[in-house]
Amino acid sequence: MSKFISVLLFSFGALLCSCNDPQIKKKQNKEDAFKTLVDIDERLRSADSLVVVFYKHPYGADSLRYTRYYTQISVVGPVELELLQQQLKQKAIRLEKHRYCRGEGKVWCYSKGKIFQTLYFSTLCDNCCHVYLIKDGFFFYTDILKSFTSWLTSVKPISKEPFNDSTITNN
Repeated sequence: MSKFISVLLFSFGALLCSCNDPQIKKKQNKEDAFKTLVDIDERLRSADSLVVVFYKHPYGADSLRYTRYYTQISVVGPVELELLQQQLKQKAIRLEKHRYCRGEGKVWCYSKGKIFQTLYFSTLCDNCCHVYLIKDGFFFYTDILKSFTSWLTSVKPISKEPFNDSTITNN
């Protein structure tokens, strides 16, 4: 019985010491820290082009398929990319579930011609005014900046429907 108690005490002591492991503590502190979207996905720093998608009827009656019809615009300008970077530097909150808000659109982020992240946005600032991304099963939300909202509002009228090659007929 004495041997059992010794093993039990040793195991308990080892468990207590492992909780003070600096690597584990560092990871816990890092996860608990208030982060920005760029901290959450560092690839966002390398975004060199964007495609902004605007849903045609985000607040219409069809709550299931409203994302099906959209217009889009490609963006490569340094001013626009800097606006995105400013938005991404806002503090984010992590949620386990999606907010009950309809999105107005999304931003596909590209680096060297390859898409690597999708950001979702809503500018309905009475109750849903945010930019968010999904990573590791969590939703990371930031408040949307007025400058980012203004930019989205300015490019929406010049966005176009995507090319649909199914409308081409061979005669």
